[in-house]
Amino acid sequence: MNEKEPWNDEKQRDIEQQELILQLNEVEKKLTDLKARWPFHSVQPKMVAEREDLEEERDRLRHLINPA
Repeated sequence: MNEKEPWNDEKQRDIEQQELILQLNEVEKKLTDLKARWPFHSVQPKMVAEREDLEEERDRLRHLINPA
């Protein structure tokens, strides 16, 4: 019984998909929090960089979850 069971591969993909969704939810939560703290004036470069990083990570995870 060296061959992998097809249902086992599907189950593994489902688990990986769920993990990606959890990661996406966490990134979106951090992004929402950052936007809530965003000042009207004098935004720190650190905050801009963090927002860009989170948006890039969000986009990457979305692509992995739903490839075009």
